[in-house]
Amino acid sequence: MRVLSSALLIGAASLASACAPRTTVAPAPVATAASHEAELTVGEVATLRRGRRYFTLRDRLTQTHDSGTAAALYARAVLEHAMNHPAASNEALARLRAVPGLRDSVVADAWELEISNDLRLADYTAGSKAIDSLLARGFLLDSVRTADAHNTERIFRALAGVSPQTMIATGPSDVPVTDGHIPMVINNSTRNYVFDTGANLSTIMRSEATALGLRIIPAGLDVGSSTSVRVTADLGIADSLRIGAMHFHNVVFLVLDDALLTFPDGFRIPGIIGFPVIEQMGEIRMRRASLVVPATPPLRAEHNLLLDELTLLTLAHWEGRPMLCRLDTGAGRTQVYEPFYSRFRAALDAVSDTATRKMGGAGGIVLTPVRVVPNARLVTGDTVATLKTVDVLVNSIARDETENYLDCNLGHDVFDQFDEMIVNFRDMAYLLR
Repeated sequence: MRVLSSALLIGAASLASACAPRTTVAPAPVATAASHEAELTVGEVATLRRGRRYFTLRDRLTQTHDSGTAAALYARAVLEHAMNHPAASNEALARLRAVPGLRDSVVADAWELEISNDLRLADYTAGSKAIDSLLARGFLLDSVRTADAHNTERIFRALAGVSPQTMIATGPSDVPVTDGHIPMVINNSTRNYVFDTGANLSTIMRSEATALGLRIIPAGLDVGSSTSVRVTADLGIADSLRIGAMHFHNVVFLVLDDALLTFPDGFRIPGIIGFPVIEQMGEIRMRRASLVVPATPPLRAEHNLLLDELTLLTLAHWEGRPMLCRLDTGAGRTQVYEPFYSRFRAALDAVSDTATRKMGGAGGIVLTPVRVVPNARLVTGDTVATLKTVDVLVNSIARDETENYLDCNLGHDVFDQFDEMIVNFRDMAYLLR
């Protein structure tokens, strides 16, 4: 798992804007012509997984006639993970590993996928065993994957003996949202923290963690940053977190030194509520000045949202060009990333001007060149949003090339054009109303 919160790597404009005024996998049918395509192979599944092309993989799985093949089991495991069914994904992975003659690289990938599932299930014992099995095949891993495995191992070890996070709702919640922050009570103390679907883990300043009485566990986790500076974090456990009518227990926070969440001009981010808390709400409805959480999430049929580890992914289209986007309520402005620019450079250069933007995060501020495109019309969710301008980054900001897969990061300049944004984590649906 990559220990990286999107709130720790966002543009300077987004810093101001973000904090300013289950069923199993059920793929949608594909076109009739697709039925004539070749059968799914293990190599194709591996390629689609590396590129996080889970929506394509979902369509391709419908063309597989034998559900017991290694390719079908591999695809099923990946998609159950992406559809937020980690236990079902682990069941498919166990069947996959029982297939004789499976290539070592696929076995290693299967262990990595199980590690992510175990973390989501808070099964730290099983996760530690999966990491041992993965590292036993370390000769197949590059330095980045090996470092990620050891980093996740530190999480499992630090959380050994910590009970999984739980949530009890006594009814629906209607929580005010002010400048991107929501009110909450942590261990009997009132706070207002950023609400961020793009944050892989909830995050907190060390001084805040101490003041709130969090159990701080030394972990020495490597956290991705926007610079070459190495940033480390510990973990903190909040025994109690109340948001509206929801009561959470054993909430895990990344604990960062205060300086790492303090930016130019004294701007600070004391705390962030991230994916593991938000996902457990079942469904969120973000309105202009409130967060509404129904007591019982309704069924949703769109299935246009998938997961990569703890990152929400959805498809969008710009001038008919498909984009794989992260759904990020912690970002004030939408950004388009280098993979999309590289594919459509000539067309984008023809309609854009050059500029330089500050990118801020844990570790400091860096300058990055962008192309500024006016009047961008994005098809997203089940509707259309038009942006007066959108920044297109011309260089990669990924830590390594294998992570350079995102085309864009959808932010509030899209969401706030609508009265309501709905994210359903049970049926993996995203709607704008």
